[in-house]
Amino acid sequence: MRIAIFSLAPLYEKSIMGGSQKILHELSASLGGYGHKVKVWCSAIENNQKKFSIGSSEIYPNLLFRGKFPSPYQVSPINLIKTFKVIREASDWADKIYLHADGIYLRDSFSGKKIIRSFHDFIYDESIISALSLSAQSTIVPSDYLKHCIEATLVLSKKNIIEPIFTVPNGISFDEKPSYSAIKNNNLREVNLLFPHRPQIAKGVLEAIKIAVKLQSKIAKNKVNLMMPYFSNSANNDDTSLSFDQIVNIAKNEKADNIIKLHQWVPYQNMNRFYSMANVTICPGNFVESFGLVPLESVANNTPAVCSLVGGFRNYTNIPAIKLFPFGDIDMAVDNILDCLEISSDDIIKSKDLISNIYSYKNMINGYEKIITSNNAIQQKIIMKNKYNLRLAPWCYIDNDYIYNDYKSEKLFINNIGSVIGDDKTLDARAKELDPDKIKKSKNLGYFIEDYKIEKI
Repeated sequence: MRIAIFSLAPLYEKSIMGGSQKILHELSASLGGYGHKVKVWCSAIENNQKKFSIGSSEIYPNLLFRGKFPSPYQVSPINLIKTFKVIREASDWADKIYLHADGIYLRDSFSGKKIIRSFHDFIYDESIISALSLSAQSTIVPSDYLKHCIEATLVLSKKNIIEPIFTVPNGISFDEKPSYSAIKNNNLREVNLLFPHRPQIAKGVLEAIKIAVKLQSKIAKNKVNLMMPYFSNSANNDDTSLSFDQIVNIAKNEKADNIIKLHQWVPYQNMNRFYSMANVTICPGNFVESFGLVPLESVANNTPAVCSLVGGFRNYTNIPAIKLFPFGDIDMAVDNILDCLEISSDDIIKSKDLISNIYSYKNMINGYEKIITSNNAIQQKIIMKNKYNLRLAPWCYIDNDYIYNDYKSEKLFINNIGSVIGDDKTLDARAKELDPDKIKKSKNLGYFIEDYKIEKI
């Protein structure tokens, strides 16, 4: 088949800037192996406007969107018209259309063809608006967490008919290259913490620095190094990222001048070495990760990870080398790091086996290929249950009598909620153990939604 892929985010020939782009890069490199002709159109940005190839796929960076988040549509009308024309011509060529991380509103430009799409976050307005207002033949997401978030949002919007949403977990490639474990500083005279994320507040820049400072105070005889990237002006495609000077100022304010080690953004192909050099990888932010590649990639390189209990990270409770802590709990994060510094090789091996079995690279590519090339048009209907039956919103989790909300980064106290809610995360709003005013408030704030089921038509 001729497959046309479209992406709001730019693709680069020699570097990968984030998790979603990594998946697109791998799809572009692999789909041709199934006998398909693949062409990818993505946003053009300065110094990245020439055609190039990834595997057998041709990449055309000539969509005249802004090329940065947020507000990728903040461009002139003439550029949108030119982009409309490019999409129309590409759609005329294609047998199948796949929108990677859908946020492309120009639906009239797709020659009336059925669209397969994916979502890799549910934070930016482009993905939320697309999910709520634009249809597709089917939708691909990397986790059940994101699948349930989208479905719950559609329920709240009072939709009755929706397309199927398929979970295809992101895959981790386990190559047979020589291990870098010998580089790791195992004598613990120095402890290297790795923060391999975009330098954004929501990704946990401040929390990472606080954790490193706290850890240094607990292991005063050892030197703590916090390795953190910054973007050069030419590499940054997200205006929410902090500049070098901003990160330095935060470090000074937290008395972390001698702890933080800033480095330029590392190309993905070099990340194995960085993971292996670290003693622990940290993911301490409140950004709502729909999946979270970083801790899996870290463990694949023999380095344990410590992550906040936010979004898709909550899927990793069964992996021994990934430790979780409530967002903002600096003390628990440090305790988890100390545990990781003494982790056994058996736990590392067990964790790598779990990751390789559950998050298979081959299964990911196969899953995408099967869904993109399918001609089956399935529709589903949403059926609401008894209005008194409530379901915990998928963006929330319960810790004793507190409910944490990913989108608010706050906890709501409801007495007895931890003991009343069932294993299926549902409850009867009329339960005598619960304060009805608190339940009403929690529903208004989106902590609970009316229970529902989804069936094929």
